[in-house]
Amino acid sequence: MNKFLSDIIERELKVFYFKAFKRRSKSLETLDLIKECYLDQIDFFNNYLEKLFKSFKENRRKSLLVEDLVQLKNFEGCNKKIMKSIVSEIKKIDESVDFDSDETKDLFEFDD
Repeated sequence: MNKFLSDIIERELKVFYFKAFKRRSKSLETLDLIKECYLDQIDFFNNYLEKLFKSFKENRRKSLLVEDLVQLKNFEGCNKKIMKSIVSEIKKIDESVDFDSDETKDLFEFDD
């Protein structure tokens, strides 16, 4: 996974968790909790994506890739920016990967 994708994931997850905790007081305890949450989620995303990219490089099966991406989409903190960056990274691995309209809808429609 490249640095650009890692940076986007880190930034987006930090924003997500700070927004999720915005109604709580900004005590050191709350800030530590936010940090713990986003660090755990960053590690989780990085590990998941490492496995996803490795699996895709080995088998090049688009159906499995889409399943994994749809599952990732449902993880806490995932959003359009993260998903677009991941798809961009997949395109670097294999430029022939193209998503049809149903797959695009599944991957890029997020509840606000």
